[in-house]
Amino acid sequence: MAKENTSATGTSKKETVAEMKERLNYAKAKGGLDVLLRDLNKTYTKTINTFNKETLRGYLENIGSNEKNLRNLSWYLYYRSQIYARIVNFYANMFCLDCRSVIPDYDLVKGGDANKMLKSYQDTLDIIDNMRLQDEFYNVFLTCFIQDIFYGVVFYDDTGIFIYNFPADYAKIVGKYKTGDLAYAIDCSYFKKYPELLEYFPEPFNKLNNQYLSDGIRWQEMPAEYAMCLKFRSEDLDTIVPPLVPIFNSIINLSDLEDIQAIADKQQIYKLLWVELETINGTKSVDDWKVDPDLLIEYFNRMINEAIPDYISAAIIPGKINEISFPEDQTSDTNKIAKATETVLNTAGGAEVLNGATINNTYAFQMAAIQNTEYAISSLLPQAQSWVNRFLGQLLSNPSKVKFFPVSVYTKKEYKDEMLQSAQNSLPTILALNTFNGFSEKETLALNFLEQDVLQLGNKLRPLNTSYTQSGNDGDKAYNPEPSGAPTKDIADISDSGEKSRANK
Repeated sequence: MAKENTSATGTSKKETVAEMKERLNYAKAKGGLDVLLRDLNKTYTKTINTFNKETLRGYLENIGSNEKNLRNLSWYLYYRSQIYARIVNFYANMFCLDCRSVIPDYDLVKGGDANKMLKSYQDTLDIIDNMRLQDEFYNVFLTCFIQDIFYGVVFYDDTGIFIYNFPADYAKIVGKYKTGDLAYAIDCSYFKKYPELLEYFPEPFNKLNNQYLSDGIRWQEMPAEYAMCLKFRSEDLDTIVPPLVPIFNSIINLSDLEDIQAIADKQQIYKLLWVELETINGTKSVDDWKVDPDLLIEYFNRMINEAIPDYISAAIIPGKINEISFPEDQTSDTNKIAKATETVLNTAGGAEVLNGATINNTYAFQMAAIQNTEYAISSLLPQAQSWVNRFLGQLLSNPSKVKFFPVSVYTKKEYKDEMLQSAQNSLPTILALNTFNGFSEKETLALNFLEQDVLQLGNKLRPLNTSYTQSGNDGDKAYNPEPSGAPTKDIADISDSGEKSRANK
């Protein structure tokens, strides 16, 4: 039995966040399964409407009144088009929330209180590690690239974090918090459709629903301690439009072309056979048949029932047996689809990665990766950072600030190299640097303590030392093997050889 959680950001029921995840299709399954994605005793349906170019054209003529339709169209294309799904996932996977710096508060006048700073740093790292931001935010970013906006209801306790995706049809932006992230209101009529949620959501939601039932006011502001809202098109808070609307027409054209190609492939193997019912040469009567029609029909029925596959049709006509085929230039149609696919990828960005045939040199790839990274993270990453810091401020009286680095999986190596140079110049980037290697700050400190203080690997494995870590004192030199290749010269030797060279000239 879970303990009662009455914290500001926990649930008010006897259910932890981990248990809430289990109940809402994130459960640890029995029978050898790692994750139970649905209750096998319930029937789930997800209706995806079909769309075409004419429907899209109508939506685009009046975007403001077709926000819901465009969201549904985006979800339809995500499930219908493999290319669209790849583009969306390409951008949603850009983010590296593990690459960060956690910075305690510091007073330039009073200086720093070591114990207070360590307490703030420790508490912040505990929460950040427990939140597993890189994993939990994937669905947030994915939803933003599909429908432009994500409305979340956030629950947190010592078992982790759970972000409930509140439907965009029942939510609206109402403003911003002081930290810069968005505030929103919910339509409480949603709880009429799903009343079971109120059994598990904390008490503030029951209050919102009761207020709606008493005064009839549907729209109620989401309590700040549970609210998360990110919007890709942050420059326009009034209109909710999927970010990739400009390529919808191309995606639909590509899907239509694939359907046409499928028909052409079917036609290519289709054949029509006919049996000619011949007459006697020289006869003037149309009924003077060479073969009795009844006998011919008997054999014809046996042929169509026993010998002809589904993709061949047959008929009886006056004449000989012949065939009709429908050949197609399959190479030409395949090239059309490949060209259309490349056009879509080039238009949407990411073609250098998603379509390997377009990669021609390393520099072009790097520049494209930078541009794609800027497009993907420039709006959403600052919003995610603002929300994280506001959330930490609700849990801690003296939180440290979290700073996410503006990198993607395609650009973090270059950024890491720059940070390494900063560390070598004695700038305070060592802990942040190792987050680029996939280690959190606590993991870095723990491993450093283990290796240096406990196992003393720095002394036992001395060849691991580099010139950067070696002592400059002759009496306490670390092991420094000669590099392979030509022998080294000291500065005097180099200077002397230079002088002799100039004198000979």
